[in-house]
Amino acid sequence: MIPIYSPKSESEAAVIVSLMQAYDVPFLMQGGAFSSMYPGPVSNSLNAQTLLVDKDYAEMARQLLQPFMDA
Repeated sequence: MIPIYSPKSESEAAVIVSLMQAYDVPFLMQGGAFSSMYPGPVSNSLNAQTLLVDKDYAEMARQLLQPFMDA
């Protein structure tokens, strides 16, 4: 799995997870469990999330996330 994107908020992370599931992209949202326990600006190092995807799906994931990356 390779890192692709770090969501800026919990709501953005939820949309990204739904998008990955809708297109059957194998993924892992690293840090997702901790950030749901302690939402908000606790510490970027503690509640930061990173989307990891299977390397074979990296290009597809980048294309799906392009609107988020351009914002």
